[in-house]
Amino acid sequence: MAKALFFVASLLLYVLSQSSLAVATQRLDLVGSYKPIKNIDEPKIQSLGEFAVNEHNKQAKTQLHFQKVISGEMQIVAGTNYNLRLTALEGTDSRTYGTLVFTDLNNKNNLINFFGVSN
Repeated sequence: MAKALFFVASLLLYVLSQSSLAVATQRLDLVGSYKPIKNIDEPKIQSLGEFAVNEHNKQAKTQLHFQKVISGEMQIVAGTNYNLRLTALEGTDSRTYGTLVFTDLNNKNNLINFFGVSN
């Protein structure tokens, strides 16, 4: 009886420790690493792309016209980094750009980087 009780207690302790480890691993996975954006057509993601183009236009005195975000990934830090690829019109030419937008904990967007990408 004592052996059976010891076995059940050991098994229970093992299962609980594995569950705790799995949860801790998932939490570490959420913070700090980039994850693909699942729904790139989500209005929030598209508005971040439009923000990036508008902010770049102000800073660089250009006249790009936002078309759409085509891919991206996000990183949760003390806020969220959005690493996006988007298309914008330069005159009549559609070009691809990369951008990094940081959204702080107060939901304020900041353009960190904006650059052309070879088509």
